[in-house]
Order: sequence, then structure tokens, then C-alpha cells
Amino acid sequence: MRRMQQPTSCCRALGIERHLQISAIVRPEITVTSLLLGRRMMQQGAFVKSLRNSVLTLVCAGLLPACASYHSMPLPPASDFVSAPPAGALDITAVGDLALERSPDLVARRRQAAALEAQARETGLLPDLQLSTSADRPVGNLPGLTNAYGLALSQDLQRVLTRRSRASSATARARQAQLELLWAEWQTVQDAATLYATKVFADRKVMVLSAAADVLTAQSNRSLPALEAHDTTIDVAGSDLSAALDIASQKDAALRSALAADSGLKALLNLAPIVDLQLAALSPPEPISRKDLETALGNVPQRRPDLLALQAGYRAQEESVRAAILQQFPAISIGYSRARDTSDIRTNGLAVTFNIPIGATRARIRAERATRAQLLAEYQARLDNTEADAWRIWQTLTLLRDQIEGLSARLPQLRQMASTSQQAYEAGNLLPATYVLLQTTLSTRESELLDLENTLWTNTIALHTLLAMPPIQPQSEEAQK
Repeated sequence: MRRMQQPTSCCRALGIERHLQISAIVRPEITVTSLLLGRRMMQQGAFVKSLRNSVLTLVCAGLLPACASYHSMPLPPASDFVSAPPAGALDITAVGDLALERSPDLVARRRQAAALEAQARETGLLPDLQLSTSADRPVGNLPGLTNAYGLALSQDLQRVLTRRSRASSATARARQAQLELLWAEWQTVQDAATLYATKVFADRKVMVLSAAADVLTAQSNRSLPALEAHDTTIDVAGSDLSAALDIASQKDAALRSALAADSGLKALLNLAPIVDLQLAALSPPEPISRKDLETALGNVPQRRPDLLALQAGYRAQEESVRAAILQQFPAISIGYSRARDTSDIRTNGLAVTFNIPIGATRARIRAERATRAQLLAEYQARLDNTEADAWRIWQTLTLLRDQIEGLSARLPQLRQMASTSQQAYEAGNLLPATYVLLQTTLSTRESELLDLENTLWTNTIALHTLLAMPPIQPQSEEAQK
């Protein structure tokens, strides 16, 4: 609870010259007391000054509970990366947890969501009472004249009548802000898992291509001197050099991919760029059956945060349409006043103000209804795209599993042939062109398998997020074996 400030400093900080909003309801007894005090002070010849002091005291008394002291918040002088590396190798679940905790973008989104929630809730508050005062002093010493004053308290009834709709809309928008934040957290976990898989398979691909590049570069280094010595033909030396350059290019591309994934993952985890990040190996993810897909699609509108946020936004817009319809009726403000003119005639008055709408209100109703129709179309499009994307990704996963199974079944034979070819080549029983062909084919097929496994993982992660399914859990060592 904030410490209450002194009335003078609080009023000075808010600025008496500008419009003051009263945060506490002013009771009629306080108003009458102020009037009696003003009458007594008038008789002493100090009405203007006493009226001003009474009003300032009344305003400050109402504002004191809402006063808060100012504290500066300086900007950070430098980055705040975590320089200590995580203990041990992180699995895919640990990476997601760290991303939720440390992601700088999520930290900013949480602050933004809190601000939006506060603004939305402020919309549903009751309107402030409006207090107005006036004082007149006759010029000259004319007999029978006295100082005049006026004091009025008014309330906008239309904002009171529309408060229920505005409060419902504010509550829905506050929930929308929280759900949008939750969806951002889901997407952050998806991004972390995708970068995790990309880095793991890119690192493995670099190892495979590096080994192949060493073999083919050594062969090219033997062919070029042999060509100069006229011990081989240019087609053999050229084929060896071309194979070595191709595999080196593939290795460089894999290195760039691994570096990009490593940098992106460290930024997401708020780790310093120089930290050595160790990741655990990945086994194939569990397949999603057709029945699981259909069940998840049926539950998506009740589970996925972005769809729930759109639902909350649509409910808020429904209340905005309702409030716009209520505002087509004349706006009414009612107030009570007490005054005395220079002839010492005292009056008590009741003022009613009507604001008759002509065309602006009808235009606002049309705008609110158009916005509601837009939100409805956006929600329907999101549902349609979700179902279409889910089936596309699921069919892609089925195709990927078949391709991985077929390639994995043939790779052992190719590895055996490549190993045998190396022994035969070293013994001088195999042509260099055949040796290079087998080594190049092996590295290409192994790289292709890693790419397929990486795509299988990234598509599985995307489908889990799309269907609002639980995050993928890493398999135990026994399951991997």
C-alpha cells in the first residue's frame, strides 16, 4: 500500500490549475458543510479566499487516497544476458521451460498485457462526479450588493446506464489480453522446440559432412598431383575435385544452419552468445493417429489460446454494439447547485442537460456492427485454416515417416558398400571414380535422412501447437534403446 502524501504536496503535484478528477464520491454533507463555512467567511470579508481554500481542501480530501509518489525507472545501461551455461545437456522440455522464464519478448509481452488489462478495467468504472465552482465580487462600493458564489455537483447518467455493457466489454478485453499472452507463450515454446530440433540435426549433419569432406578432399589431393604427373585423366581428377567442392559446400551450409539455430535459441533463452549450449539427442517423436487428430480438432475452439482470445474479443465487441445502441438515446446529465447572486438571493437548483444525437451515434453503431462482422469472419477463417493446416501437416508427417523408413532400411547396405569400397580402393582393386561415387552417395543419403528427421520433428511440433496438444515429452533412455 503506497504511503499517503501531504495534501499540499499532492495537490501541487497534480496541478490545481488544470482539471482535477475526483476519485472518491463526494457526500452531500460535505457540500453543505463547505457552503456553511463559505457563508461564515463571507461575513468576515474574505469570501473568495475562503471559498478557494474550501474547494482545494475538498478536492484534496477526495484525491488523497489515489495519490502516489513518483519514482524514476532508469533504462538499463547494457544487456542482461545470463552468462552461466545451464548444467548438463538440456532436453526439449527444459528448453521450453527456460524460454517461458527468460524470453525477453515474453517479459515485454507480460508487461504489455498487464497495461492493457488495467486500461480495459478502467473502462468499466463509474464516471467521476463533476464539481464546478464560481465566485463574483461586485466592482465599486454600491449599497445592497454582496459577493456572489456558485457551487454545483453533476453526474453523467448515460455513462451510468451504459456501465454494465462497458464493464462486460472491459472484462472480456482483459481476458482477451491474458489469452493473447498465453498464446504468445505457446508459440515461444514451439519456437524453442523448433530451434532445438534444428540445431540438433544440423550439428549431426555437420559431423557427417565433415567426415565425408575429409575423405573426398584427400582423394582430390591425390588426383591433382597425379594429373600433373600424367598418371590420371582430367575427367577423373575433375570428378574428384568437383565432389570435394560439393561436399564442402554442403558442410558450410550445414554450419550456417547450425549457427543460426544456436544463436536463435540462445537469444530466446536470454543466454550470452558466447555460452556453450549442450543439447540432448532426439529420438523419433510419437506419431499422432487419425483418431487423435479428429478428437483434437473437435476440442480446438475450447483449448487453443488464440481462438479463446478471439472469442473474448468478439464478446467484448458485442457489448460495444450494445453500448452504441444505448448511446443513440439522448445523453442526460443531472446536477445539483447552490448559489447566491450579488443581491444576496440564495437559490438551490436542479440542472438536467440533454445531448440530442443527430447522426454521429448512428454512424458509430454501423462502425461497431461492421467491426463485429469482421471479428466473426476472422474467427471463422482461423477455424477453417486450422483444420486445413492440421490435415496437411498430418498427411505430411505420414509421408515423412514412410520416406524415413524406406531410406533407413537401405542405408545400412550403402554404408557397408562404402566401407568395402574404401578397403578395395586402398588395395588398388577399385577405380577412383567408383570410390568417389559411393562416398558421395553415402554422405548425400545420410544428410537426406537427417533433413527428413528434422522436418518430421518440426512438423510434429507445429501440429501439437496447432491442435493445442500437450508439449512433446522426451523419451527415456530405455524407450530410445
